[in-house]
Amino acid sequence: MIYILLLMTVLNTALIIYFFIRQENTNRKILEALFKEDKKPESVSEENKKHIDDMLKMREMYESD
Repeated sequence: MIYILLLMTVLNTALIIYFFIRQENTNRKILEALFKEDKKPESVSEENKKHIDDMLKMREMYESD
């Protein structure tokens, strides 16, 4: 009985170490993909400018009440 508990403990420890290493590799790949992306500034379209202006007008109206 004690050998079964010992085996389960060793197996559990091995699985924890395995998944820790696997997660570390996955995290490294994700970070490399994030930093690899080209950071292009998003141009503001006329539609976005109009939306921003509308939101600012609504804010001014709300604050004036």
